[in-house]
Amino acid sequence: MMDDLKFMNMTKSISIIFYKGSGTLAERLIRVWTSSLYAHCEFGRSDGLYHSNDRFTFISRTHTLEIDPDEWDVCTLILPVEIVDRVERRQVRKNGTHYDWMGIVFSQIFRLGWHSKKRWFCSKSNADDLLYAYRLMQRSGHDRYQPYRESFKPISQHKPNCISPQDLFEITHKIALKRDFPL
Repeated sequence: MMDDLKFMNMTKSISIIFYKGSGTLAERLIRVWTSSLYAHCEFGRSDGLYHSNDRFTFISRTHTLEIDPDEWDVCTLILPVEIVDRVERRQVRKNGTHYDWMGIVFSQIFRLGWHSKKRWFCSKSNADDLLYAYRLMQRSGHDRYQPYRESFKPISQHKPNCISPQDLFEITHKIALKRDFPL
């Protein structure tokens, strides 16, 4: 009983949500190019806000979003509180940054891996946040993080700039399926 109490309030839920609605012409082209159901993704924060590049202005922001289940698929992930807090603070620093057009062209279309280190597109930003969480837990070395490190290992095998929304969907579902840690 005491062990159960020890883990209470020590984790937070986040999610990555994937847009499958009809969308814009550009979003339809993304689906065709990536052979994907998804054209956009957002990081669902523990505070109920969402973080990504805006689908229309292409500027990185944190905002509210109405989720229509007919247009979005949700993948919920669990992380330790302190890891989520650090990821979410880091996201605030991304706010206002511009779209990584170089990354779209040279990482997504031509697959050369070139991208801007200070600009984002949706799946790159979301994958970068998950990779940052994984690396925080790796660097810590604390035993408490071992089950989370194991669960989040699939994100470590990819470069964020090379991940499409469909790729991220597949990776986050692998992470969600590997849950073998206390909630």
